Amino acid sequence: MRKKLFMFASTIFAVFSLTACGNNAQESNVGTTPTTPTNYNSARPFEGQTLTLGIWRGNDVEFAAIELVREEFEAQTGAIIDWRMYDDINVQLLADFAAGITPDLFYVDSFWAQFYIDQGVLKPLDPATFNADMFYEGVINAFTVDGVLYAIPKDQSSLARYVNTSLLAAVGLTIDDIPSDVESYLTFLPELQAKLDAEFGPNAVIAATGMHEPSRLLHWITRNGGQPVTPDGRSNMTDPTVVAHMEFIVSLFHTGAMRHPDMIGAGWNGEAFGLELAVIMEEGNWVYSFLNNEFPDLEFEIIDMPTYQGERSSMSFTVGWGIYANSNNHDLAEEWLRFKTGSEGMYLWTTNAGPLPTRSDVAASMAPNLSPGLNTHVAQSDVAMAWNLGIFGPIINDAFNNYIRLAIDGTMSVEEMLRNADAQANMAIDFR
Repeated sequence: MRKKLFMFASTIFAVFSLTACGNNAQESNVGTTPTTPTNYNSARPFEGQTLTLGIWRGNDVEFAAIELVREEFEAQTGAIIDWRMYDDINVQLLADFAAGITPDLFYVDSFWAQFYIDQGVLKPLDPATFNADMFYEGVINAFTVDGVLYAIPKDQSSLARYVNTSLLAAVGLTIDDIPSDVESYLTFLPELQAKLDAEFGPNAVIAATGMHEPSRLLHWITRNGGQPVTPDGRSNMTDPTVVAHMEFIVSLFHTGAMRHPDMIGAGWNGEAFGLELAVIMEEGNWVYSFLNNEFPDLEFEIIDMPTYQGERSSMSFTVGWGIYANSNNHDLAEEWLRFKTGSEGMYLWTTNAGPLPTRSDVAASMAPNLSPGLNTHVAQSDVAMAWNLGIFGPIINDAFNNYIRLAIDGTMSVEEMLRNADAQANMAIDFR
């Protein structure tokens, strides 16, 4: 079974890639130098011992930040950190498993967590040892299966709403006119679109961009018991509750006032918003520094995600540290986890690397130095759902994306589109 699953994983890793939150950091969240963590263990109990960590390099800012953490950890423990750099960590880790050279710890994206857990390659962790109760529920749950914790989330990025205030002002509106609930979009967005068309010309500026990928919709389609994936990991998008949610989501696109960025000539949300092709977008905090750097004169505010069916929600993109189950350095590996994901280590990391903290106490300590917009992103953490579609998530995600446009353009009904997506995904799952 394990060999079969590794062969299956090699295939899906080769055809599917998800950018993890750490790779998107553009610059530090905070402009001031953080205080250095206090010495948590001056005895240097691991003098001369080597710990191998499997990571991706990320951008220069992120790598510089993790080097700061490494230096502090080595100074306090006497250990030596050996980086194992990956360009495509999920593909390359499979080769390392097979070759018997797996690092002691490695990054675990929430989207792949269930696969690694199912393979038995992650060491179960004691929640009390790592103060799991200090982490946001959505992110810690992403690495917990049947009550057992397998990785500690190192950071996250969450979705919030970005609103172009100058475009609003041009049509006589303010940020206060933006509805707090997404249901009101059905009337608000067409009304806004009519004003934009009158001011700038037909479809020159779109009321809102919308991303119709599961990674953006999961927090809505699971509302009220929606089950897009069965307990055994099969695609279940034709669940009646999921269908109802998707019918509402597609209806927003059918207003003509919400469009995917590529429908208006943009490569992604940030580009469309920065070029002032859209008034509203939902995007992760990685876009914040991009907008400030590339479009310094852009006038915008960041507000909470809209409620749906009376409840707040958002999506979180998180990466954890997992300890290899067969590592010979479990004690040192746990020491790294305690330091790196503890309050002081996480503060050092997140204030320099860019992503948001996964601990509520670290978020509180960072709040005075964060911009109001980034604090809005942090506020979504209380209700955010981590991105995860189960062990066969890549297959299900790919099938959904193959058909969703057919519902958006009216070629298929929502139910027909989801039925086709289920059939494609489950055929691939059966064939693995």
